[in-house]
Amino acid sequence: MPTMPSSDRRPQQQHPLALAPLGVWLRLLRENGGADRGRRQRLAGMLLATALLSPLRWAETLRYGRAVSRTSIAEPPLFILGFARTGTTHLHNLLSQDPALGFLTTFQAAMPTFYLTVRNMAWLRRFLAKHMPAARPMDGVAVSLDLPQEEDIAIANSSALSMTHHLSFPGQARRFIDRYALLQGLSASELAQWERAYLAVVRKATLAAGGRRLILKSPANTGRVSHLLRLFPDAKFVHIVRNPYAVYHSVLHTYRTVLPASNLQNYSWADIEAAVRYTYPAIMRQYLADRTLIPDGSLTEVRFEDLETDPLGALERIYSDLSLPGWAAARPAIASYLGRISGYRRNAYNFDPASIAIVNREWGFALDEWGYAAEAGPV
Repeated sequence: MPTMPSSDRRPQQQHPLALAPLGVWLRLLRENGGADRGRRQRLAGMLLATALLSPLRWAETLRYGRAVSRTSIAEPPLFILGFARTGTTHLHNLLSQDPALGFLTTFQAAMPTFYLTVRNMAWLRRFLAKHMPAARPMDGVAVSLDLPQEEDIAIANSSALSMTHHLSFPGQARRFIDRYALLQGLSASELAQWERAYLAVVRKATLAAGGRRLILKSPANTGRVSHLLRLFPDAKFVHIVRNPYAVYHSVLHTYRTVLPASNLQNYSWADIEAAVRYTYPAIMRQYLADRTLIPDGSLTEVRFEDLETDPLGALERIYSDLSLPGWAAARPAIASYLGRISGYRRNAYNFDPASIAIVNREWGFALDEWGYAAEAGPV
């Protein structure tokens, strides 16, 4: 493994959480040791920009605050569970083609505190689209304002209560994972704050989607199923898994491409590798413990490899297992989308002996649980 982050793709230049409110950034900086010298110019530009947007947030609260707080989540969400880089985005994009389902968009996730106020400003949409990358830096998946996005990014752009903030403070990765992916080590008051922040994002997305059932996708959800069930006892869950060897390489590749645009502190690559090695078993073992809490008929699992080989067959089984209505209406739109992305080619990875040994030793339980063949490690 390389000792320093590197990438053969040009990294994105815009910090993914740049529009979090000024108070959120000040809290994060205070709690996580501030920004290192080489990142302070980047930080100053972000703080100035988000401070200038404060009037939009005040206007949003005045105009829409009561409507959002009164929004009923009548249709229980459909949660896509899965560790990062297991195909959750692909599944999210496929399910979002169903006209009966709603989702949080990239536009909403980038500016959740004032999205309703600016959503119909055509000039702003043109400006944002012009300055967005055409594809994600780590895998070339298309990016646009209207494509589905993770609700955890919206939470991070509206509060300090998201594991996504570890991209700014990579040395604090384990703390963010424990607190906001596993929801461990939080006081009762802090947990209540997280629930309020989560529900605020979901209510606003429900209002924007006209009350349709939401498809929600954030890898952190995989480690907090018991809490999601408390908030949404009738929710549906689909869990996607992928060969752990590929996941290990893909997650490290993602950090190499994303951290250059997001980090505010120096970090060692060894610490990043250690965080990845810790996070997968922590989250996946928590999921295995929590999935027994999900009522019969509310959970199904799919392998990424099966979704890739026979996407329509895999999706039809998901609809059937979860008793989701509307497959006949959704199928043509999903098939059309599959045709449009037929030229996409995912990253390929070579499983080197050192990473094989790590996965076999530390993630081997996942190979056994989901029936993946173990690779031969070094002798």
